[in-house]
Amino acid sequence: MALGAQAPLHPNCPAIGQPNSSALHEVYGDVGENRERLLWFIERRGIQLVFTENTAPALGASYGGRIAILPGQSEAGEFSTLVHEVAHEMLHKAERRTTATKTVKETEAEAIAFVVGKAVDLETGSASADYIHLYHGKASLLTVAQSIAYRLVEKRRLP
Repeated sequence: MALGAQAPLHPNCPAIGQPNSSALHEVYGDVGENRERLLWFIERRGIQLVFTENTAPALGASYGGRIAILPGQSEAGEFSTLVHEVAHEMLHKAERRTTATKTVKETEAEAIAFVVGKAVDLETGSASADYIHLYHGKASLLTVAQSIAYRLVEKRRLP
């Protein structure tokens, strides 16, 4: 995503040009040490992480080498948001950035957030499915997402 563009990244964030998603479900649970592991993973990849109100109404955004997160989220919500944005960083660079549609990008990123959230025992309810539905996503778009999710949760632990 281009610097300055904002993208919704979580089920409770209204999508620009999409129905208001404020009624969608949230993510709950204890992320434990997995937050620190995810932060280490982000740092190791050379991705700058900032917490800023400027992402609102989105809960975060990926800018290609930089992730901005809206402060004040629950631990589980922040973790899910971070994973979603890291997925964008890993999936949507270079050639794929311009060839993948918004539907594919959001479906892949949210599918990864769902898989990683489940792997660390977060309660996601229908949050990810609701978010993917906003973009008219389909399960057939999840092939690449599975590969990235595996790398993030290999053997039920974050790197």
